[in-house]
This record gives sequence, C-alpha cells and structure tokens, in this order.
Amino acid sequence: MRKISAGIIGFGNIGKKRFDALRKLRNLVDIKIICEKKKIKKVKKTKVTNDIKEVYNYDLDLIIICTPTDVSKKIYDQFVGKFHLLVEKPITLDSQHLLKNLKISSKNRKIIKAGYNLKYDPGLVFIRKNLQINSIGKIYYCKISYANGTAKSNTNNVGSIFDMASHSINLLMWLFNSKDIKVISTCNQKNEFNETHFDNGFAILKIKNILINLHHGFCNWKNIFSLEIYGKKGSLKVYSLPKWGKQSVTIEKRTFPSGKPKIDTKKFKNDLSFENEMHSLIDIIRKINYMKYQSIKKVNYESYYTLKNSILLK
Repeated sequence: MRKISAGIIGFGNIGKKRFDALRKLRNLVDIKIICEKKKIKKVKKTKVTNDIKEVYNYDLDLIIICTPTDVSKKIYDQFVGKFHLLVEKPITLDSQHLLKNLKISSKNRKIIKAGYNLKYDPGLVFIRKNLQINSIGKIYYCKISYANGTAKSNTNNVGSIFDMASHSINLLMWLFNSKDIKVISTCNQKNEFNETHFDNGFAILKIKNILINLHHGFCNWKNIFSLEIYGKKGSLKVYSLPKWGKQSVTIEKRTFPSGKPKIDTKKFKNDLSFENEMHSLIDIIRKINYMKYQSIKKVNYESYYTLKNSILLK
C-alpha cells in the first residue's frame, strides 16, 4: 500500500506536535518537506527549507499548515483544490471566504480540515460512546471550560473565542451530533493580552434542547479543561487533558429515589489526540476516490459550522 506523502508548513509548537504524530505513523506516511522561516535543525530523510515555493517540487498528497491564523489564510489559499489540507484552527475568521474554499476543495475531491484534535482524545471518545448508548439517559445540561492559563501572550491574535472556545464548539457538535447551536447569551472580557480581542468569557447555549454553560479564556493562570454532562440517570465528567498530566473520566450513576451515586473513574495519561487525528485524516485520504461527493462535503464543512457557531459567541 502506497504511503501518503506529506509536507508541513510552520514548525513551531503545533508543527512539532503534528510532526511527532506523523512519525509514529511512519508506516502510513512519509514527511517529504518542512517549511519554516526560522532556522531549524536538519531532519532525517526530510527536506528542510524556508522557501514555500519548494513545496511544489514534491508530489504531495497532504499539506499541514501550522502557522498563526493571519499567516495561514495567505498560505492556504494557493493550495486549495490542489492538495488535501490540515490547517491549524481557526483556518480564518472570514466564514464566507472559508465556505468558498471548501466548495472548491469538495468539487476537486480534496479535504480541508481545521486542527481540532479534542474529539480524538481517548477519554472524550469514551464519553461520546456513553452518550451513544444512552448510559445516563435523557441529557439535561452540560458545563464545559477550556482555558489556557500559561499563555504569556495571545500569539495567534484571534482571542480566546477562536483559540479556545472554538475547540469546545467543535467538541460539542461532535458529542451531541448536531451543527445547530443556539446562543442564549454571552459575556466577554478584555483583560490582559490584546485590546482588540476577548481573553475571557462565558456563553449560555442550547443544542437539541440541552442547556450548555461554556467558558473560555487565557486568564486562569493554570491550564483548565473540564466537561460535565448531566442526564436523567447520572452524569459524565472529564477533568484535565493528558497533555497536562493524568486525565480523570468519571461515570456517576444516579441512585433512585435519592442517595450517593455509584461512581466509576478511569484515568488516561497518554496524549494520543494528535496521532489519532492524523490517523483518521490519512484514512479519509486513502478512501477519497470511493467517497461520494456529499460525504466529502460533510467532512469539509465541519470547519465552516465550527467557525460559524464560534462567531456567535462574540
């Protein structure tokens, strides 16, 4: 079976994480070229360059763009419809521009995905499976908080709505299998990092009549991820992510008519989200010639609905 041929543009923190994920899948993919404007060490069997034009010298299937959003838009436009693309989120803040490029890619049977890796986290996959088997019954409400407490600056220059909350929006769409999100209210702050973008905020949302309390921010002074889902028969809870240490995933089964719930807790310590994300994308690329147009469009338009719903939080 032919390996997927890939290139990486941007080799900062995220670029290195995606490179490491691809190396673990070396039986499925070859990393042909890395393009980074800053000088970096040589990489075995991989071309390293600061000239983006050299990307065209390689017969690539996939280009992974790991640059800040304002830079990514200028870069990825030239590759749309020619290559499969994984672009660090958010791809752009212009939903109509994104929609135009998604239409071009879908027509040319090419994938564009934004880098939302939370739904590939094993602990969160476990939560979704429990939702699918209705383990806690009818869902009443949900609380989710995703906040970066160690950022010295808002380096992506898009604020915490598009840097943090968009991750939560993408996750909620996946967990509850719906792209339709209704915003009841929002409250955002500009505190420390950039006067033009929010760095902390809350939103009250509804998905499928499920009430959701969402928090995003850069001002927690400690990295935070928490997800709590409450239903008729109990609750599902996730605290932390493996990239920050051990992740706790708990099922609490309600005791009728009242009393302490029965608690079952699992621990996840390995961050497999980037590796699983890449594996999923490679699998889609391998199947692309057999996929119907509507299936390709469904994969591509996920990033559009994530952006569209994130914009509602402003």
